[in-house]
Amino acid sequence: MIDISVIDYTVLIAFWVSFSRWLAIIFQLPIFDNTSIPFVVKVLSSLLISYTFFPIVEAQMVAEVMKAGIESFWYLTIFNVVVGLMIGFLVKTIMTLFVAAGSIMTQQIGLSSISYFDPTFVSRIGPFEKLIQWTVLIMILTTGALVPMFKGVLNSFFSISMNDVGNFANIHVFYHSFFKGVFSSAFLLATPILFTNLVLNMVMGIVARTIPQMNILMVSFVVNIGIGLIVFFAISEEFFHVAYQMYVDRLGDWFQFVI
Repeated sequence: MIDISVIDYTVLIAFWVSFSRWLAIIFQLPIFDNTSIPFVVKVLSSLLISYTFFPIVEAQMVAEVMKAGIESFWYLTIFNVVVGLMIGFLVKTIMTLFVAAGSIMTQQIGLSSISYFDPTFVSRIGPFEKLIQWTVLIMILTTGALVPMFKGVLNSFFSISMNDVGNFANIHVFYHSFFKGVFSSAFLLATPILFTNLVLNMVMGIVARTIPQMNILMVSFVVNIGIGLIVFFAISEEFFHVAYQMYVDRLGDWFQFVI
């Protein structure tokens, strides 16, 4: 019979609150937010990451637990979950930038119009969203750009705690500039397709006036999709270069927030 006993409750609670913050962050990362990944895998991954990095933050977390008191277990847990959700949401928002850009491009090219002609089409995620999201994600994973994210999360244990929560009274200023930058970046990435669609609409309008017997609606679908794909193929290298640079810049803003 195995007898398991807890020797130091303070360290155990410190590990738990550390795990609760990591869990809230991991659940929102682009890879783990997929519903096809089992819940157990997400929890075990968070537990492994927490165990790996706990020796680095142990002293800070133990000091926080001792200052708040062991009886404040649930307050510490709730606080760290909220902080994890906030940090994870900011990271997820950076990736949403590329999904938003792809959504704008899908709408402009006309690929989203399939939902009007196919009643069984239930997906709201277009091909450009998936293409851009996974391409940028692979670029991030292969270039080691996730390292600053993990470094930022580790720094958050030292900079964001219950003892200095009052220092974040002006956090709304950061949120305002951060989300405004994400919104403008999504439009910037979609600018080539937006401009191309504007020119095509002008040309189609002229053709419709010149040749009224032509079914300009059906022709515009084919032309918009064809020209849009050609334009995206032509700008794809520069597009993903700019997209990666935007990811790094936004991650830098996020990094400044957590430290």
